[in-house]
Amino acid sequence: MTETRRRDDDDDADDALGLDVDSDVERARGKSRKVGASAGDGDECNGRSTPAAAARGEGGEGGEGGEEDDDDKGRRARDGKNPSTPGSASRRDGTANASSPTVGAYATRESHLRKQERDGELKWEVIKNDGDARHVKLLVALKNIFSKQLPNMPKEYIVRLVFDVRHHSMLCMKNGGVIGGITYRPFPKQRMAEIAFCAVSANEQVKGYGTRLMNHIKEYAKEKENMTHLITFADNNAVGYFQKQGFTKEIMMEREKWFGYIKEYDGGTIMECQLDGHVSYVDFVNQIREQRKAVEATVREMCTAHNVYPGLKDHFKPSAEGKYVPLDVSKIKGLKEAKWEDPGLPRFRLVHPGCGDGLPTKENLHKFMRSIVNIVQAHADAWPFAGPVNPIEVPDYYEVVKDPLDMELIKERVTAENYYLSLEMFCADFRLMFNNCRIYNSPDTIYYKCSTRLEAFFESKIAAGVNWKIREPPSKR
Repeated sequence: MTETRRRDDDDDADDALGLDVDSDVERARGKSRKVGASAGDGDECNGRSTPAAAARGEGGEGGEGGEEDDDDKGRRARDGKNPSTPGSASRRDGTANASSPTVGAYATRESHLRKQERDGELKWEVIKNDGDARHVKLLVALKNIFSKQLPNMPKEYIVRLVFDVRHHSMLCMKNGGVIGGITYRPFPKQRMAEIAFCAVSANEQVKGYGTRLMNHIKEYAKEKENMTHLITFADNNAVGYFQKQGFTKEIMMEREKWFGYIKEYDGGTIMECQLDGHVSYVDFVNQIREQRKAVEATVREMCTAHNVYPGLKDHFKPSAEGKYVPLDVSKIKGLKEAKWEDPGLPRFRLVHPGCGDGLPTKENLHKFMRSIVNIVQAHADAWPFAGPVNPIEVPDYYEVVKDPLDMELIKERVTAENYYLSLEMFCADFRLMFNNCRIYNSPDTIYYKCSTRLEAFFESKIAAGVNWKIREPPSKR
């Protein structure tokens, strides 16, 4: 269906209203101008559908940031520092409820909005231009919001669609006043609805009303009008908002169901939201909470991951002689319940001279490590790593290198025979020592060059002393 045909149909709808809409509209416009309706009061929108104000105004979980009167305030809102909403930072980062760390900002905000609904402060109502005087007044109020939040949208076009008898509008009413809404046109035979406008008053944004409004329109369209899809043409500023409300650019609905029925716009992006009959959009938080409880209960039946044991802090205390005694891993509480099994010896052999039978036992590993330390210490490039760096000579070294290492410390750890429990730990310390040198020194220094040459020598000795061929386990007799 072309734009011309839709405009002709809209003109016929205006004639069928039987109301002096133009005079009401003009009065409403005059009132808007008196209170300062300008592009600065709401974000600009260069296309149809949701204004940028709505797209950014529900940034916590449904938009792309905070909605403010200027870019600076928008950035502050996105950082959780909106001065007009005290405490928004805690709500945004999910720390509003310290006693329940699993409750995020979205769930916290939804709970507050549900309380407003229970208290009668927040109400939702779907109306259309049926000649009722009250409905006409409410539609004029909604039209004023659209006009203010969509400064680039022709005012006459907004009036035409809002008062079209074929369009419905869901109102978000706070304390009896309209603060936002969605105007849409249902297509019963196609079981879809086209969203025309969606906006929330500038002074009521960043409070979750836009997301809640979209959830209510989904529930209403699904339950009351038997719709399976919502579709819209979103401008560039509104695409992010719609994506976070469950809309997608990939249209899964059959083309013949929507093509020719909705109006296409240059520069707009067609987006679709498929409605799931098993999802309660207005009770989504509680539904997810119940599902999480069910999953957690099932997990508890299948494993013991929820059991928390004391930990190992008491095992890291030195003995009376000042030595640290190795911990028997099999005695750690919880390992047996977790069905932990001793992995056994590493699956390689030591082929370095003086390593016994070559099995990577603790004794043989330390023989190999002591030999490697002696060989590396004797290398011509090992002199920069002989001992710790003197902080008097190099004052800023320990500000740059946070985990210093040297050959003297590595040798002490090897001699203790209870620090390096695996060859990987031993090699990791050497590589850290070389990397520290390259972090602090520039590539053209002798220290940098020594570290590179010595590391290559170290890696070659490790590779020569270890045969990574899989060691067959001893046969059982």
